[in-house]
Amino acid sequence: MKVKCGVENCHYNRQNMCHANNLEVNTMSDKVSASTSDETCCSTFVDHSTK
Repeated sequence: MKVKCGVENCHYNRQNMCHANNLEVNTMSDKVSASTSDETCCSTFVDHSTK
């Protein structure tokens, strides 16, 4: 699956595409469901300055 990534400082972002081996997306809070994409977050994110 191809996943676009717009987070410039993510370690896995190469030319606006995610290159992580696994991708984890969760809700932003303790909710178990989201109504919009704004209520979700990529838990795979790693700041490239820490890698």
